[in-house]
Amino acid sequence: MGYLGFILACLALVLVIFIDGSARDKKNRRVYREYLKESFGKKSTGELSADDIENISLYHRRKAENPRGSFLIDDITWNDLGMDDIFRQMNTCACALGEEELYHRLHSPCVTDDADHERFCELREYFGANEDDRISIKEILHDIGIYRKTSVTKIFSYVEVLAPESNLQHYIVIVLMLISIAMIFVMPGLGVLMTVAMMIVSIGLYLKTKKALDPVIVTFNYAARMLRACDLLEKKAPAILRDEIEILKENGKPLRKMLKYSVWISNGSVSMDNPVMLLLEYVKMIFHLDLIIINRLIGLLKSHVREIDEIRRILGTTDAVISAASYMRSLNVCCIPEFVSGESAVFSVEECVHPLINSPVANSIETEGPILLTGSNASGKSTFLKTVAICAVFAQTIGYVPAKKYRASRFKIYTSMALNDNIRNGESYFVVEIKSLKRILDAGSGEEPVLCCIDEVLRGTNTVERIAASARILRSLARPDYIAFAATHDVELTRLLEKEYKNYHFEEEVTLNDVKFNYLIKQGPAVSRNAIRLLGVMGYDKKLISDAEDMVENFMSTGSWQYDKSGRG
Repeated sequence: MGYLGFILACLALVLVIFIDGSARDKKNRRVYREYLKESFGKKSTGELSADDIENISLYHRRKAENPRGSFLIDDITWNDLGMDDIFRQMNTCACALGEEELYHRLHSPCVTDDADHERFCELREYFGANEDDRISIKEILHDIGIYRKTSVTKIFSYVEVLAPESNLQHYIVIVLMLISIAMIFVMPGLGVLMTVAMMIVSIGLYLKTKKALDPVIVTFNYAARMLRACDLLEKKAPAILRDEIEILKENGKPLRKMLKYSVWISNGSVSMDNPVMLLLEYVKMIFHLDLIIINRLIGLLKSHVREIDEIRRILGTTDAVISAASYMRSLNVCCIPEFVSGESAVFSVEECVHPLINSPVANSIETEGPILLTGSNASGKSTFLKTVAICAVFAQTIGYVPAKKYRASRFKIYTSMALNDNIRNGESYFVVEIKSLKRILDAGSGEEPVLCCIDEVLRGTNTVERIAASARILRSLARPDYIAFAATHDVELTRLLEKEYKNYHFEEEVTLNDVKFNYLIKQGPAVSRNAIRLLGVMGYDKKLISDAEDMVENFMSTGSWQYDKSGRG
């Protein structure tokens, strides 16, 4: 009777633990649903370190080896535009697959009519308008999980190079363990000693072997969660995902065996709240059950890499779609792009703004040819160039633009702006710059038009050679298949290129004590020369300022520099 009471008490304790765990799970899901409702349409505030971005980017870099389309945003353009920061704001993905796919998509602008791009936009519009379906999908994807210590791409790549080992040693451990347990009924004292000894040996060997297999175990667990998500999506997904569900079902068929055995595979981090799973963990440690299963299933994963990649793509894209829909709603101004085709490139945007600026100034531009921008430092030239390029990237990747209206060709998009010396390769700023410009000159193939934004052409060399070389380079970009936006401080270029380039400028207002910018683009070259006047605001000697202004006036009228008798400028 005493034994029965003890057993019943244990069962009651287990039941209480399960009921409590179930209640907490329901509460957590309710809280998550509320979070999904409240956070949609808001920019992400989650912290992503440089290491996190590096892990996420591995998927894109692997895809870039065999690109989906004919063009990818290169690292120079990505860094010039601060796209990591834009990705951080946009990334509200529920799982690592979504983060990877979103990062890759932002690198992959469609340069031709693209069914995949159209499908992305169709799903983005649907989930942006259907809250219940959106939340249901996010809950399913959330259970797949996000890793921050490593990359999902890295853990799946690990399996591809791993060879399964023999299970002979594990079978020997099982046989010896069973013999030891059997000895307890024949010779209890010796049997207990043998069993304890075998448990110590078995657990020690298990821990040593499992440590080497930890990356594989992580991979199996993640793959199993992906397959469970596929099953739930098949039951709960809205009709609009019918095609995606069929792809998941087809590619998941050969991997069903893995899901069947997934309960036996864990990374060892079992909660004390689940006594059954804790007991199961000890059984695995003693009998090496998960190690045996892993060695059997490694071959399964290795032989179905393509199917796993396809499942990752579908699940990741579904997650990325919802993040893109949320970011779209967060923008104060937004439009659907209109794409045009023809022999000549076209770019037209109305009231475009930079998405990272909290109170941006909207600007508009329409052109079928190159644009030359002049104006002083901090007047808005660089920000406008970035805004133009970001609008094109958004239009051709996620299908909307931070502007009132956008009408343009589909471009290959390049920038040359925030360059640095390449110390590792021993290259000066000027060498880095001319290489950057050369890649833009080489990009024109005649098949797809090129949009390029260049800030301060050849700033890394002397004035005379800079102006001469810059004029020739910019003239080379004045082609029907290019739309070039170039910013410069060299007013000489406005004259040298006046036949090829339309001139626009940004200007500032300098008062006795301050300088003010309105950040509005205006037609024509810059006419104000406020750089010297700024010296006055900063307290420079009035005679110095007056002499400098006289020199400028003389140069503007004669085209040459004149020095006074003292030899000073």
